[in-house]
Amino acid sequence: MLIQNTSSMTQAPAPVGLASNGGPASAQVHEPRVEVKQEVAQQPTPAQLQSEVGKINSALQRGNKNLELSISVDEITKKQVIRLTDKDTGDMLMQYPSEAVLAIARSIDEFQQGMLLKQQA
Repeated sequence: MLIQNTSSMTQAPAPVGLASNGGPASAQVHEPRVEVKQEVAQQPTPAQLQSEVGKINSALQRGNKNLELSISVDEITKKQVIRLTDKDTGDMLMQYPSEAVLAIARSIDEFQQGMLLKQQA
């Protein structure tokens, strides 16, 4: 059974490498070029970060949560550290990156600095 489209719409282009009759294409088919612009994400300023953290902490207080979010920078690795703590007990509930990951990063930094000193000697 052969079903044909009887509407006035145009036929879709044949796939690359195939002619309209299903055989190999004799002429080279060029795909239209689409330019994609990549936007570079800008790092927020410390003031912007503090403002956003303040907004999150306000939302936590409105939700009757006794939690506090903080963002700091580890002095050795220079990585941002995000902590969620219980304001009543002072217990840290969550930290990203974890203390174990920070310890590994610190060890790698110390190792690399030691290798640099040996190479200069």
